Amino acid sequence: MMDELAAKFLPQFIALARTRLQAATVAVTRNDHAGAQVMVRELHALAGEAGLLGLRDLIPIARDCEHKAKALRTPHSEGEAGALLAALHELGRMIDSLAAPKPR
Repeated sequence: MMDELAAKFLPQFIALARTRLQAATVAVTRNDHAGAQVMVRELHALAGEAGLLGLRDLIPIARDCEHKAKALRTPHSEGEAGALLAALHELGRMIDSLAAPKPR
């Protein structure tokens, strides 16, 4: 039953996760401190939704992104923003791999 639920909601999760990642990437590249709080909430939600769908591999990287985003709520160095961007790209690759057709 859980596999059926995950399969049903996976396309919605992927679309929403991509939207969240795009918004987070824009906030980081624009050095948007005000957007950082929203980014933290979005990444937290993404981690929770991944957990609900049983996507256990995504949870640690999503939480890592959330943690890095929290550091951006205050003035930060280029290294912190760069580390978050790298983590967001990794999370994006993982999400893209969920959308890829599975070999039979």
